[in-house]
Amino acid sequence: MRTFLACVALTCAACGPSQDARFAAAEVRANATTRAGRHAEAAERWLEAARVADSRVSREEAEYRAARSYERAQLAREALALYERLARGNGERAARASFDRARLVGEHDRARGEALLVFAIRRHPSSGLAPRALREHLRDREAEHGARAALDEAGRWLGELGASELDETLRYERARLLERTGLLAEARAAYVETAERHPYPAGALWDDALARAASLEERLGRPREAIALLERMLAERETSSSGLGSYERARYAEARFRIAEIYRDRLADPARARRELRRVYVEHPTSLLRDDALWQEALLARAMADPAGACAALALLTTNLASSRYAPCARKLCPSAPADSRECHLEIPVRPTPSEAPHSASSSSSFFSSSSSSSSSSSSL
Repeated sequence: MRTFLACVALTCAACGPSQDARFAAAEVRANATTRAGRHAEAAERWLEAARVADSRVSREEAEYRAARSYERAQLAREALALYERLARGNGERAARASFDRARLVGEHDRARGEALLVFAIRRHPSSGLAPRALREHLRDREAEHGARAALDEAGRWLGELGASELDETLRYERARLLERTGLLAEARAAYVETAERHPYPAGALWDDALARAASLEERLGRPREAIALLERMLAERETSSSGLGSYERARYAEARFRIAEIYRDRLADPARARRELRRVYVEHPTSLLRDDALWQEALLARAMADPAGACAALALLTTNLASSRYAPCARKLCPSAPADSRECHLEIPVRPTPSEAPHSASSSSSFFSSSSSSSSSSSSL
C-alpha cells in the first residue's frame, strides 16, 4: 500500500499543472496587465495564454484580445497581423476580426479599408456588426457620390444578400434612399414592405419603418392614411403577463402624440386631438411625452373655451408630474392650479384657436428622424 501511494505521488508530480490550469493562470496575468493599462505587455501575455490554450476557441479568443491590446498600444502592424490571421479562419472571432481589420486599415488607407469592409459584410452577413457596417458603407457612398448612386448600390446589395439576415437593413436603407431622392410614394411603399416582411416582434426596424411611412403619407397630403399606419403600429402593443404595464417601444408614445397632432393641425378636430393627448398620458406611463401631452391638452381646452377641461388636465400634471417644466405655468391657464415656486419660462398665447395652439418644444421632432437606433446594432466596429 505504501509503495502504491508513493507511485501515485510521483505520477502526480510528473504531470505538473494541467493545460487548463496553465491557460487560466496566463489569462489571469493577461487580464491584470490589461487593467493596469500596460497594453503592449498585455498583448504578450495574451499571446502566452494562446500558446497554452487547450482549445481552438480559447486560443483564438486570446489572440483576439492580444490584437486589441496591440491596437491600444498603438502597435497597428502587430494588431493587423493577428486580425488578418483570425479573419482568414472560420472561428468565433473571424467576423469581428474581419470588421476590425477593415476599420484599422481604413484609418490609413480609406479605399482599401472600404474594400475590406465590403468583403467583411459579404462574408459575414449574419454578424451583429454587419448591419451597422452596411449602413455606414451606404452613407459613405451617398456622401461621396450622391443618393442616387447609393440607391443603385443598395439595390445590388439587396439582390445579393436579400436572403440573408441583412434583408431588413437593406430594405430600410433602400426606402431611406428613395426618400432622399424625392421618390416619396415609392419610399412610402418600400417602408411599408420592410415592416411587412419583418413584422413585430422580430423586426428590429418595424416601428421605424412604419413611422417613416406615416410621415411620408403626411407629406403626400394623406393625413388619415398616416393615422392608419400609426394605429397599425400601436395595435401590436402588448400588455405584460403580470397585467402591469406593457412591452414598450420608444415609437409607441411618439406615435400616439403624432396622431393627436394630426387631428389638431391637419384634420381640424381638436376634440379628438384632446382625447388622443390624454391617451399619451394614460397609456404610456414611462414616456417623457406625458407632461407635453397634458400641457397641449390644456392649451386645446382653453382654446375651445373649456376652462374646466384645461384645469382637469393641469390637475393631473401638477399632481403626478410636478417636476415638469410646465407645472410653474399651470396658473396661467388655470387660476385654481397649485402655486409653484419656480418661474414660468413659457410664452402663453392670449387665446389661440384650436388649430393655432402652439406645438410643444419636445413634441415629435424625433419621430420624424430616419433613425434606426431602436433597432440598430450598438456594437462598434
